[in-house]
Amino acid sequence: MKFPYNKASSSSQTLPLVIGFTGHRAFPGEDVSAIERMVRDIYQTLHIKYPSTPIVLLTSLAEGADRFGAHIAIELGIEFIVPLPMKPEAYETDFESEVSRQEFQYLLSKSSRWFALPLVEGVTEESIAEPGYDRNLQYAQVGAYLARYSQILIAVWDGIPVELLGGTSTVVNYKLQGIPEIFGPPQSPLDPVETGPVYHIVARRKDNPNVNGEPLTLKKYFPRGHQSAALAEEFFEKIYERINAFNQDIIHYEKYLLSKKKQSAEYLFPSEHEHSLSDALKTARDYYTSADILASYFQRFTNRSFIGIFGCVFIAAFFFDIYAHAFENTLVLGGYLGSLLLAFLWYRAAKKKQYQTKYLDYRALAEGLRVQFFWEYAGIHESAGDYYLRKQKSELDWIRYALRTMAIPSDDESFSPREHTNESRYDRFELLLNSWIGDQAKYYPRAMKRDHNKLFKLEMLINFFFAMGIGLVVVQLTIEPQDVLTMVIGLAPVVAALLGGYIERNALVGHIKQYERMGELFAHAKDWLQKLLTEGKRHEASEFIIEIGKEALSENGDWMLLHRERPLAVPKG
Repeated sequence: MKFPYNKASSSSQTLPLVIGFTGHRAFPGEDVSAIERMVRDIYQTLHIKYPSTPIVLLTSLAEGADRFGAHIAIELGIEFIVPLPMKPEAYETDFESEVSRQEFQYLLSKSSRWFALPLVEGVTEESIAEPGYDRNLQYAQVGAYLARYSQILIAVWDGIPVELLGGTSTVVNYKLQGIPEIFGPPQSPLDPVETGPVYHIVARRKDNPNVNGEPLTLKKYFPRGHQSAALAEEFFEKIYERINAFNQDIIHYEKYLLSKKKQSAEYLFPSEHEHSLSDALKTARDYYTSADILASYFQRFTNRSFIGIFGCVFIAAFFFDIYAHAFENTLVLGGYLGSLLLAFLWYRAAKKKQYQTKYLDYRALAEGLRVQFFWEYAGIHESAGDYYLRKQKSELDWIRYALRTMAIPSDDESFSPREHTNESRYDRFELLLNSWIGDQAKYYPRAMKRDHNKLFKLEMLINFFFAMGIGLVVVQLTIEPQDVLTMVIGLAPVVAALLGGYIERNALVGHIKQYERMGELFAHAKDWLQKLLTEGKRHEASEFIIEIGKEALSENGDWMLLHRERPLAVPKG
C-alpha cells in the first residue's frame, strides 16, 4: 500500500516529517524479513498518527540497513533523499561487490535528490581515497547530518556502544547527546540538546550475535532534558502534531492560499527576478507564502475575537448599568447575562480553534522562512532553525524542525554558491539588499508609525473617557441626580479600562520599541552592506548577511514571546 498523501497540495507545500536511517551493514539472513517488517510498521504507524504529513527519508545508502529503509520507502511511495559522505565514485569503493554497486546506483536513481557533503576542513580528496581517519571523518559528518536534519532517527543496531568514528553507535550518540561543533553550529554547554528521538530496532550483526536487549524488538530513546521517557515521548508527539496541524490547514485552505499566493510571493521576492530562483528556492518560497497567508488569515480572526470579546463585555456593563440605575427588568438583566455568556463562548471558540496560537506560530514560521530563503539565495548554507529561540524548550520546537527541513540542499552542488542564470553573486547580493534588508528598513518605521498613531488615538480616548467620567460627576453634584448621567458615569471608566486592556493585550508599547530598534538596525545594515558590496568585499558581505538574519530571528523570537505572554482572554476586573 502506497502512501497517497505523500505529495504537496497544488498551491503550496506541506511540511514533511523527516526520518533519518542508520544501521549495521550485515545481518543474519533469517533476521532480514523481520527487520524489514519492523521498519515498515514504523512508517505506517507514523502515517496513521500524522495523516496530513508526508514522510521524507534521509539515508546515505550504505550497504545493509540504510538500503532496507530505502527499498521499503520505494514500496510505500515515500520520498527519500540521499546525503553522501563523499562523491559517489569514491563512496562506491567501500561496497563489497559489483551487485552492491548496482543496487546503490539503482536506489540513487530512485531518490528524489542526492548530494555529496563537502569535505571536512583539513580533509582532501587524496586523504579519503584510502581507509583511514579522514575517510571515517566524512562518514561521521554524514551521520551528524542525519542526526541534525531528521526529526526521528531509526537505528538498526545491536545497541552495543563502539568507539568507531562514523559508526552507527556514533550516529545514535549524535542524535541523543548533540552534534559536535565541527559538524554543526557553535553551542554553549548550557544549550539544551535539540535533536529528537531514536527508534532503536535491536538487531544482531552477522559477525556478532550479541546484542544489548531482546533481538528484534523496538526501543525508543530520547535526548536528555526530559523528566521521563513518557514525558519526552509526549513532548515530541506534540511537535509532530503541530506540524500535522499546519499541514491540515494548508490542505483545508488550499483554494484560499492559491488566491493569495501571487501577492505573498511578490512581497517576498520580485517576480521579475524569478528566473534567478532554483527549484529549491521556489519550493522555499512556496513554504513562505503558505505560512505568511495563513498567519494573516488567523491574525484577522484573532483581532476580531479580541474586539468581539471586549465589545461583549462592554455591552454587558451597559445592560447592568441600565438595570442598576434606570430599568430593573429581568429582560435587561438577561441581556447582561447573555452578553457575558457570549463573550465567554466567543473566547472558548477562539481558543478551541487556536486562532491566536496559529497566528503567532505561522507568523514566526514565515519570518524564519524569510531568513532561510534569503540565506539560500545568497549561497549561505545555514539553518535558521539553529538560531531561533534556542534557549526556550517548548512546543515551538516544531518551527525549528520545519526550518531545518528547508535547509536540506536540493542537489549535489548546493553546498557551493552557484549561478542559475548569468547573474553574478554580486547581483544576487544587490537584489537581496533591496528585496530583504531594504524592504525591512522601510517596513519597520512604517509599522512603528502605524502602531504609534494607534496607541496615541487609544490613549486619547482613554483620557477622554476618564475626563468625561470625572466631569459628569462634578455636574451630577451640582444638579439634581439624573439616572442617565449616573449610567454614563459608570460606563466611562469601563470603556477606558477596556481600551487599556486592548492596548496591553496587543502589546502596542512593546511593538513600538521593537520596531524602532529594528528599523534602526536594518537601516544601518543597508548602508553597511552597500558599502561592503561597493568595496567588493563579498566574503565580509556573506558574514554580515548571516548576522542580520540572526538578528531578525532574535527579534521575531522576542515578538513571539511578547505575544504569548498576552493570550486571548475574557477581560477581568
